[in-house]
Amino acid sequence: RVRELGSHTDAELLRLFARDRDEAAFELLVRRHGPTVWGVCSRLLGPSDAEDAFQATFLTLVRKAGSLAAPGRSA
Repeated sequence: RVRELGSHTDAELLRLFARDRDEAAFELLVRRHGPTVWGVCSRLLGPSDAEDAFQATFLTLVRKAGSLAAPGRSA
């Protein structure tokens, strides 16, 4: 399913996840942006803090996905 979504924009993936709780859409967002988030976290924090910050980033995305994917909002 992740391959099917590969051509979707981040905004489209976020809407799919927020509306349908589409796990493949969320997985693709993490694959796309996880390395960047991890890089920032690991450069700024120690190893265990970097892991916590990385997880917190995507947990926040899970919780806030609906408000970020609201119609009319640029993403």
